Amino acid sequence: MNQALFLQILMAFASIMMLIPYYVAFRVGSRRYMANELSLSGNNRYAFMYYSGFFISLIWFVMPFLDQPRLALNLFSLFEAKEHVWGNIVYVVMLLGFIVYFMSVWGTKVMDYNLRATKDRFLHPSELVTCGPYAKVRNPMIMGDLFNHLSFVLLTGAVYTLYLYVIYIIIDIIIVEIENRYSVYVHFKKEYDEYAKHTPAYMNRELWLWTILYIAIIVYNFHL
Repeated sequence: MNQALFLQILMAFASIMMLIPYYVAFRVGSRRYMANELSLSGNNRYAFMYYSGFFISLIWFVMPFLDQPRLALNLFSLFEAKEHVWGNIVYVVMLLGFIVYFMSVWGTKVMDYNLRATKDRFLHPSELVTCGPYAKVRNPMIMGDLFNHLSFVLLTGAVYTLYLYVIYIIIDIIIVEIENRYSVYVHFKKEYDEYAKHTPAYMNRELWLWTILYIAIIVYNFHL
C-alpha cells in the first residue's frame, strides 16, 4: 500500500473514531438530562463532545487536498492541462457553483430552520421542524453536507478520497441515527412517526436528479 493511500485510510479511520464522543454526547448526555442532572446550557462536557461532528466534517474537507492520484479534470490541473483545457474550465466553474449552492443557498436555509429548534439545546430541540427544506426530506442538513463534500472531492479530482467516500456517507447516516434515537425519538416520537409517513429520510426527486448528475460527472471524468 502506498503512503498516500495509507494516509487517506488513516484519516478516514480517525473520522470514524470521532463518532465515539459524538455518541457519548447524546447517549450519556440525554440520560443525564432526562434525570434532571444536566441543563441545556452549552457549558458542559457533552456540548463539547457534540462538536466532534465538526471535526469529522473538517477531516473530509482536508482529505481531497492531500497528495493522491487525480481525475483528468480537476482544480489543480486547471492551468497546467495541455488537453481538455476548456472542458477543465467549465468543470471547475460548474463544481464551484455546486459548492456555492450547497453551502450558501441550500445550507443557509437549512441552518436557519435547524437553529430555531436546536440552538444551545442539541439534547432537546424546542420543536420538531417539518417545514421549509424539512418538508422535502427529513435530513436536509446531512444531504447538503454530503453533496457539498462530494463537490470538493470532484473539484480536486481526489481519486483515493472518492474511493473512500462511502465511509463518509455511512458516518453521516450513523450521526442521523444517534440524533434520532437519543434526542428526536425521546421528545417527539409520535410527531416524528407521522412526519416520517409523508417525508422521505434522505432522497426526494430533486436530490435523485442531483445524484444522477454527480454520477454522470464521475463516469465522464474516469473515461477521459
